[in-house]
Amino acid sequence: MMDFSGLVATHQRGLLALARRLVWDSEDARDVLQLALADAWARRGSLKDSRAAEAWLRRIVVHRAMSCLRRRRVWKVIGALFLVEPEAAPDPDEALARATHLAALAAALEGLPARQATAFSLRYLEGLSIDEVAFALDCERGTARTHLQRAVVALRARGVLPQTEENR
Repeated sequence: MMDFSGLVATHQRGLLALARRLVWDSEDARDVLQLALADAWARRGSLKDSRAAEAWLRRIVVHRAMSCLRRRRVWKVIGALFLVEPEAAPDPDEALARATHLAALAAALEGLPARQATAFSLRYLEGLSIDEVAFALDCERGTARTHLQRAVVALRARGVLPQTEENR
């Protein structure tokens, strides 16, 4: 049996950072992590290889973050129907240029399907390999690459990512 509390202590900061980059909100990220750790605790017996524990936890966080993003989109639609304004939570610690770019990136990512946004965040914000992204999304490597490619194309079209020489 694995030492679950030791596992959490070792990886909690990184998992929280992952959740923050996926959902773009500190409070939601803490909720995502808490729910993911509860899921992990309930399924701790399913982890056969302790060397895969970090990837296993990351996958659970990714799935919880995708659920959060889907739920957020539903609430935006409901809010629009009832003319409820969403809360704006600016981050005063960020430099203005970085905050502006990150806000534009976050808004653009929210406009993407959840799997594309998650694939992009895992690959380019978390620095995971294509194989790790595929594992986290529970899909084939080629499918993960397709999600990434579609996300990059969409983000370039929205002006959030620079165009390559081929696309100009």
